[in-house]
Amino acid sequence: MFVKKNEPTAEEVETSLKYPGLQVQPGCGERPSRLRQSIRKFLRAQFGRPMGFWGCVSGKVMAHTPSNRERIHWVVSLLDIRPQDRVLEIGFGPGLAIEQVSRIASSGFVAGFDHSEVMLRQAAKRNAKAIRDGRVALELVSVTNLPSFDEPFDKIFTINSIHFWVNPVDCLKDLRKLLRPGGLIAVTLQPRSRGATDATATEIGKEIASNLELAGFLLVRLEVKESKPVSVACALGINPAHERSVESREHSCSSA
Repeated sequence: MFVKKNEPTAEEVETSLKYPGLQVQPGCGERPSRLRQSIRKFLRAQFGRPMGFWGCVSGKVMAHTPSNRERIHWVVSLLDIRPQDRVLEIGFGPGLAIEQVSRIASSGFVAGFDHSEVMLRQAAKRNAKAIRDGRVALELVSVTNLPSFDEPFDKIFTINSIHFWVNPVDCLKDLRKLLRPGGLIAVTLQPRSRGATDATATEIGKEIASNLELAGFLLVRLEVKESKPVSVACALGINPAHERSVESREHSCSSA
């Protein structure tokens, strides 16, 4: 017997299209057609964790989109990387930022984590010489399962990745453990969903900045760059020199 499925409610549609790592959702309130829902879910899956043939295509798109290169250049400038710095990128994609950072940190070390085998292959090919020289190391690792290192990093950054993290504050706390006292983290997002606006980007940036504070980072600031199709937001924070600084902040927050 054929049973007709009930149409999903607006709330069910919205929930199915949400990014797990954001409270502020770009394009919130839309009710796209079933076809558009399917396309959007497929694209988000491929850009969140590229796999197979379409994952290869996604990587090529990321590598050759001018706005992506512009965004990377801006974020790297905010990090103020020095030649001797140790730098870590989470979600390196096709490896464009790794390539740029390794040129600046010429006497330092650059590491990258990504949970996509397709992206690891593309990034490793793009950065083959630096990997052979021991200046770059790329690993198939999820942000929820970070390895340990003998030495901490001076800078950590991630671009258009945090919205896919299920527990962003917990992940940021884990990243803080890999950062030296006084080290800098930069978390960047440019919402690309249909319906996203400059105002959306700013609100998401504020949310990310708040998450950095909840994770124990200090001197958190938000930078917003006008871009196309919408602005780019980058939240930056400093790993405190003493854990007591974090404990004092947490106490003041709980007392408020």
